[in-house]
Amino acid sequence: MVSTVGIIPARGGSKGIPNKNLRLLCGKPLIAHTISSALTSKLDRVLVFTDSEEIQEVSISYGAEAPVLRPAETATDRAHMFLIYKFAMEYLHAKNQLPHSFCALLPTSPLRTTQTINDTIEKIQTGFYDWVFSINEMEHHPYRAMAIKNSNLLEPFHKIESKTLWANRQELPKVYRFNGGTMCGLSKHALENTEYNIDGLNSYGTKVGFVEMSQLESLDIDSEIDLQIVSSLMYKKHT
Repeated sequence: MVSTVGIIPARGGSKGIPNKNLRLLCGKPLIAHTISSALTSKLDRVLVFTDSEEIQEVSISYGAEAPVLRPAETATDRAHMFLIYKFAMEYLHAKNQLPHSFCALLPTSPLRTTQTINDTIEKIQTGFYDWVFSINEMEHHPYRAMAIKNSNLLEPFHKIESKTLWANRQELPKVYRFNGGTMCGLSKHALENTEYNIDGLNSYGTKVGFVEMSQLESLDIDSEIDLQIVSSLMYKKHT
């Protein structure tokens, strides 16, 4: 039987919003919204990996498993997220509980739906894909990106012609971004690598699938303003 476990990485420290994962959002800790969506999905298990005992206790109280505190080196603001996935799969492998695949869910995407989680799980379980990510159309087209030159001048970040740089949005190709809503991968890839075995040259030969989310569902909480916006949207939805 093919199994997929949910992995929720939740760091205790946060520079942008102190104790972000425990901040109340419509009466519930931020992390609880992701736990709730995960528990009602097709995931076989939902595990929280945190460096905080308080987050661990809160996560358990909302129905998730939080069996072990993750190493400090995976919880710095410079640590790559992949280290957590690797640690999680190594932990489960040592317990003889290694699943076919895992689905990482960042707590900062509280508007992510159970349907999106299920769509991602279904794709990774087909056996065709190595990775499946949720994406959304970029809010600002990357062709508009600028770099600062010599401290006082702007220049286009991309070396493109003027007619492309100043084209109407509708004339430009659609571009998408990973949004952290769902990130599914085969467990073996986390065990065998130290970073996603994906690059723009397709050096690894991995197949990457996607599930598209709306911009509303993709809203990510990284600042106090984000928290206020999402809180307002959630309040309106339930009143």
